[in-house]
Amino acid sequence: MYHTLAMRKLAFLSCLVGLTVLPAAAKEKPVAEALPPSVDISAVKDKLVILSDGKDHYVAVIPFSDVWQHLYYGNGKRFFLQRVTGGGSSGTESWDRVFWEPRVDARWKAGVGWKDGKYSVQCGDRATTFTSLANEARDKILASATFHEQLWQYQAYSLARDNQGHYYYVDRPLAPANSKTFRLFSGLRGSLKPLKMTNIVSDSQGDIFTTRSGELRLVLDKQRSVWVERKKELELIQLPIQDNHVLIYQDLGVYEGQRLGTPCDDLL
Repeated sequence: MYHTLAMRKLAFLSCLVGLTVLPAAAKEKPVAEALPPSVDISAVKDKLVILSDGKDHYVAVIPFSDVWQHLYYGNGKRFFLQRVTGGGSSGTESWDRVFWEPRVDARWKAGVGWKDGKYSVQCGDRATTFTSLANEARDKILASATFHEQLWQYQAYSLARDNQGHYYYVDRPLAPANSKTFRLFSGLRGSLKPLKMTNIVSDSQGDIFTTRSGELRLVLDKQRSVWVERKKELELIQLPIQDNHVLIYQDLGVYEGQRLGTPCDDLL
């Protein structure tokens, strides 16, 4: 009898141990997204200057060259090409390149440049001083680092809200052009969540994004947005994408914690 009770107690304790150990062992690591395609820098490798702020933030660039090409940012091990939106130079005295950065309120507030004998990176109202690495340190990074196309691969498609501040946001991949792989997010400012769609209609008359709870209808030719739930239509206020890029990328919470691959991931 005592032996049987002891065995049962031991089995019970073993189960408890199993319950406490298994969840930790079963916890999965998040799956990393695939890296964008690599960029061949062999033709310009000897011309690249590596800039650093001394905190493992690096810019690779060819000063006083074509403003539209070869501007990269990374951690010294992996660099991502920047989407340059402007720039220029003045003789051998100064140069600058403006890069795409939707989290700043003015386009010119995101850039890399050289002026008055100093390198700097501008992110919003913050300017960070960078210095060029000596040849040995530069060559060491270039010998092992990988260079890739732009990290961020989504673009805003539509943004609307109701009179209670409930937002409806749609994005899609940058490539291929006119992709129909839409994503729909909904919620209050700072906490938008993705909605699983059960059907998508997108044609010359507009778009219908159907979810389990309702439909978001975008009538493009009339610039009209409607949320339909249980056959009841709620008229939405359509918001211009270009005027609300900071709201989308910084305030809505849609992309919270996601890196865009620009210097402002770390320096804003």
